Amino acid sequence: MYLLPFPILGGLLAWTTLYFLGFKRQKWGELILGLVAFFIAIVVQSPIQQLPLLGIGIRSNADVLARGTAFVVAVSVWLGLIAGAVQEGVKYFLVKDKSPNAGLFIGLGFGITEVFFIVGTALATALATGEPLDVPASAAVLSMVERYFVVLFHVGTGVYLAYAAQNGFGKKGLIAMIGLHALIDSLAAYYQIMESEPVLYGAELITALAALGLLYYTLPKAKSEPAEEEKVIW
Repeated sequence: MYLLPFPILGGLLAWTTLYFLGFKRQKWGELILGLVAFFIAIVVQSPIQQLPLLGIGIRSNADVLARGTAFVVAVSVWLGLIAGAVQEGVKYFLVKDKSPNAGLFIGLGFGITEVFFIVGTALATALATGEPLDVPASAAVLSMVERYFVVLFHVGTGVYLAYAAQNGFGKKGLIAMIGLHALIDSLAAYYQIMESEPVLYGAELITALAALGLLYYTLPKAKSEPAEEEKVIW
């Protein structure tokens, strides 16, 4: 089964879910701001993650595996922590002076952009290497479910960070979101290095629970303010 449509479908289903949950008025300025936030995060995140590893001679997953399980865990935590700190830090910077409603659409723009970035990267890699993009049906469906919950997770953190800043616990909220994000991405990094399916399923379960928990807590706060009165501040 051809892989690429499924992550995109997962992202669009997340967007549709929000629409039917009551967020019918789209805030295109904030969606674009979320897109910009994603690319800022990627530009900052990748060098911080990779340069120290390159400095000690790590060029591939095989190099990580060769140094033993403890080193694999350390690298996974490092990758996850930097991803969480940079991505949530960029989001916080952009939403801290905005309402939870605006934070929702910034998070949505961030998550949807990540979907298309991942798909584009996979396509470019396949074209460059000649590797097929056909996967088992179960893997294709799993990629759809994963992106669905990841997009909703980004939405939830966007709302939470805006609400936390608005109510005087912005830094504590940021630390909490960094920790949660770091846990998920550390598990994902460990899976990518070790190719451990139980870790993959664990990461997917935690992502789904985190996304649903955040939405349960944050969506009423995002609905409580009229979206139309805000203007995008660039």
